[in-house]
Amino acid sequence: MPSPAELKPDYYLTNFQTLVDFVVKRYQHLLSEKELAFRRRLEALDINSRRLFVRLLLRKGVPSSAGALFRQDKLNYAEIQHLPRAVVRLIDAGLLQRNPKLPVEAYLPLYNRAELAALSPIPLPRSLKRQALVRALLEQSPQPLNLQEALSRFGPVLAVQKAEHFKTFRLLFFGNLSQDLSEFVLRDLGLYRYEPYPLEQRHLPFRSRAQVEQHLLYYQCQEELGDALDKGKDAILALAERLPSGIDGDAALQRRLDRLRLSLARQLERLEALEDAERLYRLCTHPPAKERRARIAVKRGDIENGLALCREILATPCNEAERIFAERFGHRTAKNTVFENDWPPPIQYRPPAQTIRLPKSLERVELLVMKHLEKSDGGCCYYVENNLLSSVLGLYCWDIVFKPIPGAFYNPFQAEPGDFRTADFYPSRQWAFDRRLAELNTETLTQRVWRCYREKRGITNPLVIWQALSDKLLQLALTHIPAPHWYQLFRRFLADITHHRNGLPDLILFPESGGYRLLEVKGPGDRLQPNQLRWLTFFAQHQIPHGVLHVEWQ
Repeated sequence: MPSPAELKPDYYLTNFQTLVDFVVKRYQHLLSEKELAFRRRLEALDINSRRLFVRLLLRKGVPSSAGALFRQDKLNYAEIQHLPRAVVRLIDAGLLQRNPKLPVEAYLPLYNRAELAALSPIPLPRSLKRQALVRALLEQSPQPLNLQEALSRFGPVLAVQKAEHFKTFRLLFFGNLSQDLSEFVLRDLGLYRYEPYPLEQRHLPFRSRAQVEQHLLYYQCQEELGDALDKGKDAILALAERLPSGIDGDAALQRRLDRLRLSLARQLERLEALEDAERLYRLCTHPPAKERRARIAVKRGDIENGLALCREILATPCNEAERIFAERFGHRTAKNTVFENDWPPPIQYRPPAQTIRLPKSLERVELLVMKHLEKSDGGCCYYVENNLLSSVLGLYCWDIVFKPIPGAFYNPFQAEPGDFRTADFYPSRQWAFDRRLAELNTETLTQRVWRCYREKRGITNPLVIWQALSDKLLQLALTHIPAPHWYQLFRRFLADITHHRNGLPDLILFPESGGYRLLEVKGPGDRLQPNQLRWLTFFAQHQIPHGVLHVEWQ
C-alpha cells in the first residue's frame, strides 16, 4: 500500500484528467459547447500551467463573485516550474483573472492580522481583534488609507475562472456535487478497493441535458438553503419557487428535492406559517411529509383530516417507523373524541430483561458485559452491534448489490450503488433478492458466504464491515444460527436498509450448550431506543432468541 509521499507529485492532474476523459467519452452529447471549450482550452496549455490551474481549481480559496481568490505570493508547488509564467498563460487563456474589480472587503480574508496591521500609517493597539482592526483601517482619519492600493504591495491576487464548468463534469462523474477528487486519493493509497462492475452506456444515469441542468439548479438552491432559513418566510418561499420541477424517472433528483423541501417546510412550521408548510409537504413523496401534514392538521384543530392522513399512512406505509407513528399519533389524537373507538392503543412489546451488577470501569459497558458472559457461561460472545447481520447478507448477495441496473453506477470508483441508501434500492432488485432468498438453506448460505469471504476480502461493499469479521465469528454464526432465522433477518433488513441497518443488539452469545442469543446492553441510565425496540419486537414475532441486559455498577 503506497504512502502519501509515494504518490506522483502531480497525481491530482492525472486524476482530474481521468475524470474529464471519462465524462467526455460517455456524455459528450450532453456537454455544452462552453464545457467542451473549457476542456480544449486547458488541454492546449503546457504541463505547468495545467498543474497550476488544477491545483487552484481543487483548493477552496476565498470565495468571491469573481471566483475563488488566491494570493500569487503564497503559491509555491515543488512540481510546478516557472510559476509566474504559468500564471500569465492561464490569464491569457481566460482561466485566471488578475486583481479582479471587487470591493476591498472581498480581499481582506486573504491577509492575516499582522499583515493588515502593518498597513496602517498610524500605530494601532495590538489588542485589537481582527474585525475591529479592519474597521479601523477602513475608517482612518486624519490620515485616510487607500487600502486597495496598500494591499497591492503583497503582489497580485488571482481569481479562478470557469470553475462552474468543472461542476458539470463532477456531477456527471459522481452523480452529485458532494464528492470530489479526494475519492481518487483513497483509491491510490489502497484504502479503497472497488468491485469491477460493468458500466454500460444504456444504464448511464443522465439521459438529457435538461436533466443535468435540473441537478445543477438543485445544488445551487442547496447552497442557498442556510441563508434562506436564516432570513425567514419570504426567503424560504422564494427559494421553494426556484426549485427544479424534476424529471420523470429521475428518482435521485426527486429524493434530493424532497429533502430540500422538507427542510424548508419544517422551518416554515417553526415560524407558524402552517399553510405554506403544508403546501410544500404536499409536494414531497417521502417520509416524514405525511406525518408533518397530520401534525399540522391536528395543530390547526382539524382532527378528522389528521386522522385521515394517519389512515392513509397505515394503508400504504413507506416504512415501519411511519406505520408506528400513525398508530401512536392516531391513538393520541382520537383519545377523548368521537373517533376514540376506532383507534385502540398500540401494543408495545416488553422484551425479556435481566439486570447484572459489574464493577465500575472506564471500559465500554458492552465489552465488560461480553467478558462477564464468557466467564459465567463458558461460551463465546462477540460485540457485533449492526455489523454481523449486514455483513453476512452482503456476502450472500454480493453480486446482487453490484448488479448493473439503470442509474446505479456513475463511475468505476463507487463503494456502493447510487441508490443504496434509499427506499428504491430493494424494489429495483426485488426479483433478484427474492430468488436468492428462496434458495436459502444452510448449505447454500454457507457455501456462498465462505466463497465470497475468501474471494472478495478487502473489496468495498456497503453491507460488509470487514474489520468486524473473523473466521471464528463467521463459523459460529453460520453453524449456530438456523437458516430460517437468517431468512427472516435478511427479509426485514432488505425491506428498509436505511432504517433497519441500525438498532440491532450489541452482543451475540454462543452458549457452551449450543444455539445463540442476541443481547442488547444498557448501561446505567440508558434505555431502549425506538429502532432497537422495533428489532426486539421482530425477534419475538419470529422466535429469534434475544434479551436485554441492564447493567448496574457495584
